[in-house]
Amino acid sequence: MTANVLQHIRKAKTPLTKAELAGRMGVSLSAVSDHVERLSAEGLIMAARLGASSGGRKPKQYTVNPEYGRLLSIEIGMESSKIALTDLTSRIIAEDSIFAPIGEGPQIVLGKVGSLCRQLLQEQDTTAEQIKGIGIGVPGPVEFSSGRPISPSLMPGWDGYPIKAYWAEQMACPCYIDNDVNVMALGEYAEGLELSVPNFIFIKADTGIGSGVIYEGRLYRGATGSAGDIGHFDLGGDVLCWCGNRGCLEATAGGKALVARAAEAALMGNSAPLLQEAAVDGSLRLEHVQAGLLALDPLCTALVRESGQAIGRVAAMLVNFANPSRIAIGGRMAAFGDAFLASIRHSIYQRSLPLATRSLTIAPSVLGERAGLVGGAYMALDELITQATDDQTDRFF
Repeated sequence: MTANVLQHIRKAKTPLTKAELAGRMGVSLSAVSDHVERLSAEGLIMAARLGASSGGRKPKQYTVNPEYGRLLSIEIGMESSKIALTDLTSRIIAEDSIFAPIGEGPQIVLGKVGSLCRQLLQEQDTTAEQIKGIGIGVPGPVEFSSGRPISPSLMPGWDGYPIKAYWAEQMACPCYIDNDVNVMALGEYAEGLELSVPNFIFIKADTGIGSGVIYEGRLYRGATGSAGDIGHFDLGGDVLCWCGNRGCLEATAGGKALVARAAEAALMGNSAPLLQEAAVDGSLRLEHVQAGLLALDPLCTALVRESGQAIGRVAAMLVNFANPSRIAIGGRMAAFGDAFLASIRHSIYQRSLPLATRSLTIAPSVLGERAGLVGGAYMALDELITQATDDQTDRFF
């Protein structure tokens, strides 16, 4: 009950009185009063202001105390990792990043990230004891209950690695690990959309492609945590995917595939801008394709549109099946802009039933590059509250 009260206060857009809490929860005022007092005495919530009087004293309105503690959010990417120190409202206080190719393996990458975390805490005069929880997103399938990556095709050497156990040795607080797209979806839902869109899908288009599903206001992970892995939907082609199958969306339209196709076409003389970039840098990256798109290079424009159409084709299946009211597009490929987004929209509307798209909005992520860091902090606090017990009556966490 205490956890339920805290969740209602935390998710409210404005501070709540005890009476408002009781009304939202459908219980009596006395049923919530003791729990509010407990949370207030511990310092987890605070009286933000006084509400309007209904005849007697003005009632206190409660909100989460952002200074009760700190959270660490970590986003492990293919080439680099980002970290953020946040308060209990997921507001980012400070952030940093480090070059750490995921192919270096878990011990090296996590070692670099751990050193960066300690440096950031020192710079912000924050002690390890102030950290209440850690939220981590990784670019591969994760068994959420154990916090272990499971057969992650883009993360060689990480299969089954005990990330949670590693952090238990670094910080004396709980750590929660999930697929990076799930974490982004949580951040977008909670802060970008302010919990106002209970049924939506977040699609990350980057080196790989994945999605996070928010269903009835909750992240849907499925039976074992692999829900939303659209990168391996079969499009019917013959392109070999790094998962071992052929025709996967990721191998056809993901960033890695897009760059490979761009490099091949450039070497054949089909794009002067890309050939020049390849000669200067030695290899092509998504940023070069984006620059070519902005320069109206026909090849870059065609490749981006083809990727968007393929992603939209799979997204249309999701729309027909799950009937979301919003699809948010994130990841580095979202920076391709209108040409990319228009192609996704066209495929979705072309292949979806009219009723399924009647109230559908398709838009870039509101939080953009910060979705993962915000989502990691939100996930950590959500799990802390959900898993809190009464074993120690003097402490909630």
